[in-house]
Amino acid sequence: MFREMGMIASRRERLASPGSTYGLQGWIIVLKKSGKISGGCAERPALVLVHGTGQGGRMWRRQLDALSDDFHLVAPDLPGFGGAPGPFSLPAAVECVAEIARRPGPVHLCGHSLGAIVAARTAAEHPDLIARLVLSGGPEIAPGRTSPRRLRLERRRPGRLVRAVSDLPDRAGWIDVLDALEASDLSQVLPRIAAPTLVLCGKRDRGSLPDARRAAAAIPGAHLSVVPHVGHLMPMTAPRAFNAIVCAFLADGHQ
Repeated sequence: MFREMGMIASRRERLASPGSTYGLQGWIIVLKKSGKISGGCAERPALVLVHGTGQGGRMWRRQLDALSDDFHLVAPDLPGFGGAPGPFSLPAAVECVAEIARRPGPVHLCGHSLGAIVAARTAAEHPDLIARLVLSGGPEIAPGRTSPRRLRLERRRPGRLVRAVSDLPDRAGWIDVLDALEASDLSQVLPRIAAPTLVLCGKRDRGSLPDARRAAAAIPGAHLSVVPHVGHLMPMTAPRAFNAIVCAFLADGHQ
């Protein structure tokens, strides 16, 4: 989960660039080259994309560009990230996603890393809102038990480094995220997920793969896909493979 922070340090990009993505009230939307603002046709199946601990919703720009012909896409900034007001907490993040899902009705939901934790909780707490669920790069089931040393080390990260490698505004925002992760435990959440679920993990993501296997075993009927030659940041570093796998899984729900 924390691998995102270091890798994104060299990948910081402008959110607003012509023909790519813009932020609007905490949402990421596709700006077509014609200047027409759209997240994909509103009549198409809705897909909500939930980011990890590094970049906010803008981490999904490769999906927003590639999938807008098939889905109505929404990639929010979770509370405290980017332009969204904080502080971050898991209940606030779940409510953020649920509020978006209520508008078009049942949606497909995809979360990566931290976003996979949020997505799993949303699916368990709001089963009527989720059509299909994709959990990428985890989710880490109980970070407080499995990564206590890493959580302690991350608490020492100075504010200037937080701002350099994430879309959080300051060190206080990072501590809010760490507090939420330390208290998080999905062991009783995963068995309550009713939506058809794909758990997706790179084979080189050795830190996340054990939890991905456990999550797939705990969620009724879940399918595990382990992608060779890919690490933790699959949506960003292997977008073609990620997009193809996700699209194939979601298409099964519309046949």
